Amino acid sequence: MASSVFRFDPELSWKSWSAIALFGCGLLGLLSGVEVSARPGVPQADLLTKVYYTLGLFVLGGMDLGTPASGPLFGRVLLWIAYFGAPAWTASAVFETILYALRPPVWQVKRIKNKIIITGGGELTLSFLNRIRASDKRRRVIVIVDESQHPHLDALRSYRRVRVVVVSGDQLHRLERFSLHKAHKFLLLSENDETNFEVASLLLKHDPGLGSKIVYHVSNLRFLRVLEGARVVEQCTTFNQYELAATQLTRERLMRRFRETKYKDTVVLAGFGRFGQSILEQLEQHASGTFNRVAIIDRDAKQRAMIADEEVEGKRKYTRHTYEGDIDDPEMWRRIFKEVITGKEVPVFIVSTGDDQTNLRCAIWLRKHFPRALIISRTLAPSQFATGVCEEHNVISVNTSELVEASIPRAWYR
Repeated sequence: MASSVFRFDPELSWKSWSAIALFGCGLLGLLSGVEVSARPGVPQADLLTKVYYTLGLFVLGGMDLGTPASGPLFGRVLLWIAYFGAPAWTASAVFETILYALRPPVWQVKRIKNKIIITGGGELTLSFLNRIRASDKRRRVIVIVDESQHPHLDALRSYRRVRVVVVSGDQLHRLERFSLHKAHKFLLLSENDETNFEVASLLLKHDPGLGSKIVYHVSNLRFLRVLEGARVVEQCTTFNQYELAATQLTRERLMRRFRETKYKDTVVLAGFGRFGQSILEQLEQHASGTFNRVAIIDRDAKQRAMIADEEVEGKRKYTRHTYEGDIDDPEMWRRIFKEVITGKEVPVFIVSTGDDQTNLRCAIWLRKHFPRALIISRTLAPSQFATGVCEEHNVISVNTSELVEASIPRAWYR
């Protein structure tokens, strides 16, 4: 216990250690019995008085005490060291504070040895920090956040051993001034794909050998696949959070369901944004032949289905129905019940629009009509309310953040 309390912390700056050393020199000098010319009787003063005089050295030097007049030689030497060193330390601290206030914030990132550097301050960053902390509580992290986009700033600052630096976007180019090869990993998690590509390209230009340390997020899968073969894609690790979340949900819930049913399932995707499209892609890749019908409901169902078709290799092994409209529209559901869910099989519903309340309301409504169906309602972020309500109605509640967090490979941050 004692060793953990008094353990030397290498991250404590040299200025902090030097201040402690100078304070110690001054206090030991006074405790040794040294007489000073302007304050007779100091050797007989109590400990608190000597501490007060020692602290005064950082402001006035020895002008308040006078010069060491008599006493043990080693005590006078220590006091002279404090006389010169303490005011010099104060002056350098003031000067450094002024420079710190005037310099670009990104320069605060200069000490990066063995640290994980993260750019971006959204939900994805919180998911990665949770994984990093669960794996290694001692790993130090620097999070660089764009001053125009930091909705989770307080949450980021609540993590231990995490330093948050708020910068303007154009200052990221100044990262190349530092010894980037000393960093442990670079996790580029901005919600802006262009920013992630730009920073990854900047790092590779500075040092092509950094590719193995760079992991970055791309929200637009179509754009990422068009760039296959480009150096910034080939040399780094790229990922899409919706693909990660969909993979986790497919393996954890859907594949188990498909193995348990003797018939081929009917899947209804209520909401066909990036998450819904990723779900369908995972089903086509890993569950082909276990389902025979898919219904897609979305306000832009046809266009998004055409986009999804670009990623399909070969012929589909299922029948697909698309319905353009709002999932709150009862007439559309009547059509689906008539045209898609026609047999005695129990369907699978995945409700994943961009509105959490709509998803929850639709899932509960579906449960009333299909008591035995597998119904999954997606929220964007963790919600105790949604989890509790879903448990009451036998609906599975999932959220993108936790699905992503559970599927982040250790190699990306270890």
